[in-house]
Amino acid sequence: MQNLAPLFLSLSPLQEAHKKQLMGILQNYLPAMAVERCAELIMHHKLHLHIEVARKGRYGDYAPHSGHGNRISINYNLSPFEFLLTFVHELAHHTAYVKYGRSHEPHGAKWKEEFVSNMKPFLAAELFPYDLKAALQKHMLNPKFSHAADIALLKVLKKYDAQKQHQLHVNELENGTLFTIPSHPEVWMKKLKNLRTYALCEDPLTKAQYKVHLMAQVKETKLAS
Repeated sequence: MQNLAPLFLSLSPLQEAHKKQLMGILQNYLPAMAVERCAELIMHHKLHLHIEVARKGRYGDYAPHSGHGNRISINYNLSPFEFLLTFVHELAHHTAYVKYGRSHEPHGAKWKEEFVSNMKPFLAAELFPYDLKAALQKHMLNPKFSHAADIALLKVLKKYDAQKQHQLHVNELENGTLFTIPSHPEVWMKKLKNLRTYALCEDPLTKAQYKVHLMAQVKETKLAS
């Protein structure tokens, strides 16, 4: 095991003040051990980090230089470990862009190489709980376009997310359960079975079938009549 090594051997007073300001912001979102390293990564790569409102369907995004610097945005409501994972995911988009320009697939082999490389120092440090580190190491063997596609990883992340620990999710429901989700509280769905990333569900009235993400939060349940 090793600690996260500093990226800068020395900084000017102005740089030190900038780093302190960044760390003051990041400490509200990241695991404590990752704050200094991430602040230095932002400075080293001249990134503009934007903390955004929760957005449906994405945790963060990256926009390359367009006159305003290289922009990374991350949803404000992520747990510290999930925020860090998203930060490194988006950082990998930047380092892949610097190396290859636009001549690579957004989540293709070159991006995956960068994601693995950028995550290595964090995995080498004593930063993650054992079970989360194991899930992340498995995830990094072939990173998905989003960690939302890795149900095993999401289940472990939930354990370390104070907002989600007491929430009920679709993957935990018994087959045949009727349920609603917060975004459509008026719509009752019946769970049929778990698939790889989604649950196969049906409308109890029309019998139309559709898929719901296994880690979607459940608002209300009731027994099927």
